[in-house]
Amino acid sequence: MNLRPIVLGLLCFSLGSAATDPQAVLKAIVDNQRGGSVRATLTLSVTRPDRQTQYVLEVASDGGERAITWVKAPPREAGQAFLRVGDNIQLYNPTLKRVLRLPPSGRSDSFLGSDLSYSDLAGRDLEQDYTPSIGAETEGSLTLELIPKPQAPTPYGKLVLQASKPGFVPREVLYYDQRGQAVRRVTFAQFAQVGGRSFPTQTTVEDLLRPGYRTSVVYSNYRFGVAIPESCFTVRALEAGC
Repeated sequence: MNLRPIVLGLLCFSLGSAATDPQAVLKAIVDNQRGGSVRATLTLSVTRPDRQTQYVLEVASDGGERAITWVKAPPREAGQAFLRVGDNIQLYNPTLKRVLRLPPSGRSDSFLGSDLSYSDLAGRDLEQDYTPSIGAETEGSLTLELIPKPQAPTPYGKLVLQASKPGFVPREVLYYDQRGQAVRRVTFAQFAQVGGRSFPTQTTVEDLLRPGYRTSVVYSNYRFGVAIPESCFTVRALEAGC
């Protein structure tokens, strides 16, 4: 859900020397999770030990700071919508017919009861909030360790990110708590080639402290590089679409 345009020429140039620059490697890995401007259908599957709930979402993003998401199914959830412009997230409640602003304290709240948070939707935290270092590197893969910067609004003590080479394609992120215990795993699969990059069209989030708690996000009907009207990123579009 975190998607923005890519400057291919500059990226290809940077990847050649990124192995000695952890920040450049992190940027390359994160950019692979963004595909530029896009319209897409997302299937969000929330698995719990006793049930599974599936949502169908429509998404439009300029690939940068702005994205809008409409819930299309199931019927009881349809009509909800979420608008992100930078750090500002607004929610449309069709029952109340009101737009609510998500306070900063709510960024860690669960998105549609899934294992994703609103902060995950913003998708900027890795580059903003963590200092990377290269943990291990082979000819075909690389591991980054990410340590939170002082005052970073994150509950995690460390992240370990694995990527394959060439292209620094993301494969897995392990989240550790402040005691050093792995508490969350995010894996990426089913890559689409978008402008020379490998965009993961399937993401799975697992709660390692609660067996059976898992969320997967699968992209379909995606169209990258499309022009997204400015009217999409307005409060009116939350209810009326664009």
